[in-house]
Amino acid sequence: MSLIQMNAEQMRRQAMKNQEDKIQHQKDYQAKLDSMSKSNVGGLYDIRSIMKSQTEQKLQNHYSVQQAESELEDLLQANRLYTSKISTYEYIKKVSGREPDSFNIRETGKFISELINKIKEKYEVKE
Repeated sequence: MSLIQMNAEQMRRQAMKNQEDKIQHQKDYQAKLDSMSKSNVGGLYDIRSIMKSQTEQKLQNHYSVQQAESELEDLLQANRLYTSKISTYEYIKKVSGREPDSFNIRETGKFISELINKIKEKYEVKE
């Protein structure tokens, strides 16, 4: 192996070419990463992104007023309290002093469910 002698100008050109190649390689790599889906990374699955998306979905459902209202309606219908929906929302507004949010709706639903279960136990009601 012999060393090729280069003058300063040739070394500078070679260094600039090497730097441009390195930058191009980084851009290509970044483009490849951006083109991949968030959960499929080079034929493998990125568990962290999948778990994060599932967690976000659970949080969105937890803070969703529509989801909480649906759960409360299901509870009331399951216990044949069809007409109690409006009075329940009025009670939440009266107690909290504001429009019902998902937390208040769920807590009220838990309270109603526990109350119904205690009444069923006390009077030995069978379903």
